[in-house]
Amino acid sequence: MKFLCVSKIWSSLIRSQRFVSSYYAAKPSRFIVAFTNSVFGDPKRLFIFSGEEETSSSSLVANLDITIPSVTLPHGGFKYCTVHGFMACCNGLEFIICNPSTGQVVTFSRKAKGACLGYDPVGDQFKALTLLTSVYAHNPSFMVHEVIRLGGGGRVVSRTRVTSPPYHPMTVGLSINGFMYYGASVPNQSAAPTPVFVCFDVRYERILSFITTPKEVLVWQAFTSLIEYKGKLAVVVPDCLGSTSFDRFNLWILEDVKKHEWSKQTFELPLSLPFTLGMCQRMISQGTNKAGEIIFSPSTLPGRAQPFYVFYYNTDTRNMRRVRIHGVADTEEFWSRYGLTGVCSASFSPQHVDSIAFI
Repeated sequence: MKFLCVSKIWSSLIRSQRFVSSYYAAKPSRFIVAFTNSVFGDPKRLFIFSGEEETSSSSLVANLDITIPSVTLPHGGFKYCTVHGFMACCNGLEFIICNPSTGQVVTFSRKAKGACLGYDPVGDQFKALTLLTSVYAHNPSFMVHEVIRLGGGGRVVSRTRVTSPPYHPMTVGLSINGFMYYGASVPNQSAAPTPVFVCFDVRYERILSFITTPKEVLVWQAFTSLIEYKGKLAVVVPDCLGSTSFDRFNLWILEDVKKHEWSKQTFELPLSLPFTLGMCQRMISQGTNKAGEIIFSPSTLPGRAQPFYVFYYNTDTRNMRRVRIHGVADTEEFWSRYGLTGVCSASFSPQHVDSIAFI
């Protein structure tokens, strides 16, 4: 009976937001590397690695946490960020959420392709947003979204619908402090489409606003990387139009959400990074670490059993360091064991926090 009583107390504590939050604060920040083999072939499998972040090391070690069969990441400049300890990805009409710390994997069905995971820190609630209206619809009068509220045990608590004025999505979503942001364009009958950022309030389940933005921020999807920079929405835009590499980038920061005010900073890199639009390796921004360094990582694995490198750029000192991530498919034995072939799409997420929670 004593053991049963203690067990119930610990179970109650683990489920509480206060306990989970204190657990997050005590754990060091980690990074996540996810990649899929044979984007255009079989077998398909999603690999998820994680490791501890360090602010000055030239090499880090990643360990394989989860492999999920029959899943691929889209090729190109896409990435999948982690949200409050969980990672989400889309596979056709399936929405997959996993916890690298516990190994939990849950799959939800959706009524349309493409979805974003958001988190409400006040209600301690995960929600997925899906756009039901086709982007190819001819002059829709409004857009329809589905909000899936997720509960314990991998179940769907509710599904609600939200409407908004018409727009065309351009980027994947990014969750910051209870809000979800993604780039879009609003049709204009008398002029070119207006670039905006859609702001979705996760707690109240509503499209809060269309945040107007300078045209050069949302050039097009492959050139636009949304990141959280010092608690604010920011966009990294490489200066590489007409080139296969870049040695300079612009950092746009949303300074005031209500007034739609942006600031711009331009940074010169000590060396050029590849940005080929074809099947070759491309460096894209994947966010920042705790030290505020902006991170660039390849959108594909560098090749069969080749070292995996990411680049950390310090905006204060203007220095950049190359960091090797050991253990990410960098041996012939790993490629042979899992039958890896061809181009492997990759995604790197910094500042991932371990979570003991179960969705």
